[in-house]
Amino acid sequence: METYRGIKFNHLQDSPTFEFDHRLSELNTITYLFSQLGLTPVHSDGAYGNQSYRTSDSTFIVTKSGMIPQKDLVVDNYCHVLQFDKRTTTFISQGMAPPSSECFLHHEIYTAFPEINVILHGHSSLLNENASKLDICTTKSFYDYGTPELARSALELARQNQTFFILKDHGFVAIGSHLGDTGRLVLDYYGRLITLLQNDMT
Repeated sequence: METYRGIKFNHLQDSPTFEFDHRLSELNTITYLFSQLGLTPVHSDGAYGNQSYRTSDSTFIVTKSGMIPQKDLVVDNYCHVLQFDKRTTTFISQGMAPPSSECFLHHEIYTAFPEINVILHGHSSLLNENASKLDICTTKSFYDYGTPELARSALELARQNQTFFILKDHGFVAIGSHLGDTGRLVLDYYGRLITLLQNDMT
């Protein structure tokens, strides 16, 4: 697992608060569940993973940088990303904290695919190691977390209509149109992994 060193972009806070709907509670349920299953391992500065849903053409709500998932919704654990200024490499957002270090990943996918409304990103060494056995596509090259290069490598597989894939030596990405369906997609692959590991024990 890469050592977390914070965000790798500039950040500007538009407002400490943001509007949201029922989907934030749904996202929080998924975020907490993944942490309990070990799909977003918790560390001293947060959790390895980030989750989001689209709010409009170019905006999305995402877990904050350094978030430790909670069972009950804490709104301050999330941010509403409003804009990306490519010239200054600045994400502009609403919320109490900077958004996830993987904002490039979420921004690039939402910009390229208007039909995608949900992005779930987590980390599982066992999924990485068993990707080929589970017929999960993996990006060709490794890139550091929180970089445009990592985001662009994800786009390559998304353009091949892959909805669940592995970022090489990094973590998994699930994309979809609905929170529940995308969350279930992750759990489906997690279930396949458990079955594979059980069979290896016999």
